[in-house]
Amino acid sequence: MRIKYVLFILLILLTATYRQSNAQSVSMNDIQNVKINQLSDDQITQLWKKIQDSGLSETDAYKLMIQKGVPQDQVDALKDRVTLLGLNSKSNTKKVTSQPEKNKIDFSRDSNNVVVKPVLAAPPVAPLNVYGMDFFSQNAIKFEPNSNLATPKGYVVGPGDELIVLVTGLNESTVRTKVTPEGNLQIPYAGIVYVNGFTIEQATNLIRGKMTKIYPGLRSGQTQLSVNLGNTRSIKITIVGEVKTPGSYTLSSLSTLYNALYNSGGPNANGSLRYIELIRNNKVYKTVDFYNFLQHAILEGNVRLEDQDVIRIPVYKKRVAIRGEVKRPAIYELKEGEQLDDLIKYAGGFTDVAYKGIAKVEQINDLEREVKDVPANLFANFTPRNGDMVTLGAITNRYANRVVLEGAVFRPGPYELTAGLSLGALLKLAQGIKPEAYTERGYIKRTLPNLERQFISFKPIDILSGKNDIPLLREDTVTIQEESTFISQQAVTVAGHVRNPSKFIFRKGMKLADVIAMAGGFDDQAAEHHVEVSRIIKNTQDSVANQVAKTFTVDMSNGTGNDLELEPLDYVYVQRLVNYKSLGNVSVKGEVLFPGDYPVQRRDETAQDFLQRAGGLTPYGSIQNAQIYRKGVRVNLDLTNTSKDSLTRASMMLLSGDSIYVPRVIAFVEVAGAVNNPQLINYNGHRFMYYVNAAGGKTSHARLKGAYIKYPNGLNQPIRHFLFFRNYPTVKPGSKIIVPEKDPESRFRLGIGDFAGIASALTAVISLIAILRN
Repeated sequence: MRIKYVLFILLILLTATYRQSNAQSVSMNDIQNVKINQLSDDQITQLWKKIQDSGLSETDAYKLMIQKGVPQDQVDALKDRVTLLGLNSKSNTKKVTSQPEKNKIDFSRDSNNVVVKPVLAAPPVAPLNVYGMDFFSQNAIKFEPNSNLATPKGYVVGPGDELIVLVTGLNESTVRTKVTPEGNLQIPYAGIVYVNGFTIEQATNLIRGKMTKIYPGLRSGQTQLSVNLGNTRSIKITIVGEVKTPGSYTLSSLSTLYNALYNSGGPNANGSLRYIELIRNNKVYKTVDFYNFLQHAILEGNVRLEDQDVIRIPVYKKRVAIRGEVKRPAIYELKEGEQLDDLIKYAGGFTDVAYKGIAKVEQINDLEREVKDVPANLFANFTPRNGDMVTLGAITNRYANRVVLEGAVFRPGPYELTAGLSLGALLKLAQGIKPEAYTERGYIKRTLPNLERQFISFKPIDILSGKNDIPLLREDTVTIQEESTFISQQAVTVAGHVRNPSKFIFRKGMKLADVIAMAGGFDDQAAEHHVEVSRIIKNTQDSVANQVAKTFTVDMSNGTGNDLELEPLDYVYVQRLVNYKSLGNVSVKGEVLFPGDYPVQRRDETAQDFLQRAGGLTPYGSIQNAQIYRKGVRVNLDLTNTSKDSLTRASMMLLSGDSIYVPRVIAFVEVAGAVNNPQLINYNGHRFMYYVNAAGGKTSHARLKGAYIKYPNGLNQPIRHFLFFRNYPTVKPGSKIIVPEKDPESRFRLGIGDFAGIASALTAVISLIAILRN
């Protein structure tokens, strides 16, 4: 006995030590092998404590995890777990004071509770974008030169251009030739023409002068000559300065300044759109203001580029932001001399609800910020400074001369408050009150100039007759209620065995037969002679009564109860016929003489009765293996049991929708699953392993201890285990032996942490054994 107790204690110590080693095995050394989602909250807390003890900050700890090979999703998962546990929050240091449960009870009355109106936080202000920058960030648009246009007269010819010389009229000739690197154009029979650096118009005159020698008709006009541009050459330009992608670009010779800017991605965050410089031959050829294109679609600065041109985008000089009630809130770049009204024009002008009387300008001085109020008459003379923020507000959301009429009038809505307008005059303007209006009381909600709120009640009928008229003030709200507001919308409920159970609005004079007809009449199962009506008892006494409703039964089969008058909130329930039962079937299949669906004749009809109605079993049917199913689930019944016991007979009773299947007698045993040769084996009364071996034995991946037999009656029986012994189930004819395969995911696996835990546990066990021996 003592040895047993010692072994039991050793087993407990081994398990506890192994679990403890697992719980403490999470450290920064093997963090890359840990799945954060598999760690408990205690393990996350211990890991976080180790990080704090090591002196690492939260950011440094996450960086160290990434350096050790921890995936980014695991780092994010650790951040979420730490945040959920509140480990990185300073609120954990708050002092928690306990108080008795008595002090937590609120003894105040509901009427004394103070309701605090929640204060809505101001919506976040969206950051402003620099105006014009989004033009260069549209990936779906290609801003490329059009090569299908007619040859521009100002196009400068250079090496690599292909010219098409077309002669028509008295003489017909076409010459396609390229400009050589030396700038020459070779024309058959005419010689060499130098065209480099000339415009297409100048080159045409030079070519005409050369070809006049071979085509005299050019002098008299009988022959015409035209020079067109074929394939264009490529040019190299350079973009420098505050640009997103500076460098050298190879473009078509038809490209313009705007084409080059778009290809480079446009200016960066510090780049200017107002002072773009085109440098040609080491001189500033043109300074382009891109706002002319953005604001007015004027291509004044869209200069055609030439080889070795340089585009320089300088740093902006002045940017001013404008927000509020303008059509295009953004950050705009202003030139020297541009005023506040120019900024408002760039922003698209005022919106419809803008207050145009003043602009709020936030400026930055040497030490702090300051606000300036600029009136409208100074917009044209106020010069914003770099970094200013201009805000234009909206007009006040209030009316200077409005009264509101609502409710049961013909023309509700806001009205103009004219001098001397009274309530009676307002009702006349609204074409009077509706017939369904409540004429005994109306009310006016009024706010005085000192913000005191008043409630003024009146009789609409007196106002219409000219009595007790009330003068109106600005922002008065007049309400005329409807008569239906004071009438309870009571209903009568019809439920049970009617075609459309529902609730109906109660109307005086409603009878029982009326609501049955409104519900679609009785259905096939309705007991017309047993209609139950429940009615609330109107008890006006102050004492608590036990009975709150009375119920009575009405016979409507002969029409005697049809004229029963109903009251509000009556509940009508139509009962079901006691002996009504829909015709249902039981399916009989398999080895019977007449398989098919048989209607249920009696409530106590058993499975044997249905088999008898099906003509009994064929000579090959197996009653021992007959199977019964109810709603797709097998019912375990032994049809060979012919006991007259009431309990046994009750279990044999079938319901509508049940099915009986009588299988054929089978003299084989099927072996399937993880065996070398699955097959059907002739039944000869042998035991379980005989048939497994007859099928070639189990495979190397077979899990024999999970094998089971599926009997022909649908029952399954597994192999049973007791200690090191196995009890194999009995094999019957028609059985199926199934040997499953091993699950590769359930194999026993040990990691480095597991081996360390087992080693520490074994060390503890050995130490304990040494202590016990001593």
